[in-house]
Amino acid sequence: MIYKIKGTLTSALFVLAVLLVLSMVVLTPMLSMIVLAAVFAYVVRPIARRLQPFLRFQSLAILVAMAVVILPLILLVIYCIDSLIQSAPALITAAKASNLGNLTTTNLQNSSQLTQYFPSNMYPYMGSASGVVETAVSDILRGIASYLVSLVQSIPTLALELFVFFMATFYIARDGDRIWAYVDMAIPIERKGFFKNLIKETDNVLKSIFYGHFLTAMIVGTISGIGFYILGYPYALFLGILTGFTQVIPFIGHWPTYTVLALYDLFTGNYLRMVLVILLSIGLSVLDMYIRPQISGKYADIHPMIFLLGFICGPLLMGLVGFIIGPLVLGVAYAALLAYKESRDAMIPEKKTEDSP
Repeated sequence: MIYKIKGTLTSALFVLAVLLVLSMVVLTPMLSMIVLAAVFAYVVRPIARRLQPFLRFQSLAILVAMAVVILPLILLVIYCIDSLIQSAPALITAAKASNLGNLTTTNLQNSSQLTQYFPSNMYPYMGSASGVVETAVSDILRGIASYLVSLVQSIPTLALELFVFFMATFYIARDGDRIWAYVDMAIPIERKGFFKNLIKETDNVLKSIFYGHFLTAMIVGTISGIGFYILGYPYALFLGILTGFTQVIPFIGHWPTYTVLALYDLFTGNYLRMVLVILLSIGLSVLDMYIRPQISGKYADIHPMIFLLGFICGPLLMGLVGFIIGPLVLGVAYAALLAYKESRDAMIPEKKTEDSP
């Protein structure tokens, strides 16, 4: 027994397992950045391969591909933060102009515009609802201000995380084949079929996420931004980006942005624009129902509940990066389940049916 214990403790696999566990503990503070870098490296590598014949050097091609993919995202984040800071006073002014805080029972009864649409017994409920809206708006503004202050305070940590993210993206994109060679070496021969199916299904899931969901969100966000600009909404680009972000989330889509804008036009009396923005929202819903299945169905048909749980639980666990990592982790887990099913079905011999005489 003692000899077996000594043999286990001194085996190469045990030493490697202990060192891998310790490495994961050391990498825990930056683990989310490394996972996010692996995701972006998956997108960067195909672009770098196409650029390499023109740029000759692999490292230069990867750097250019990283700039093409990551730099626009950084500019969008900076623009969104700047728009939030600049729009905060405008939101407060708009809330006061719409008299949300003054919609009491007496004011509602004296409002000729509202009395023709609502019965008198609805006034108390409308007044309390307006108070809830005002409280919600102020809470949202305070939350945004608190988040921006905490973001400024954490600039040193954020800079370190961004440094790790860029370096990890570069090296994973450049040396990803070497990493896989070490993983492939540790896989037993009898398990290689499962991992081959796992790689194939993971690739299908990632393409379904990027093309079927993110690409659809980009299309909807772009159309929304153009529509908001034509309709005369302030901060049209920011509203389009916000619409594209919510469009990625299943069961939610672009409706939150359009609902707020329609309510704003209702309170300010701009009924024509309210009707137009509702029609635009309905048109985008029809477009989404057509585009999303057409694109994502070519790769993997993933249940929307997987993405919904990923978008909800990911940020709660990992913060802002969880919006990307959460759905991807659950999607890869779904791919592993499909790969296991395919491997098991391949091991079961096909049942031959005899023809009846």
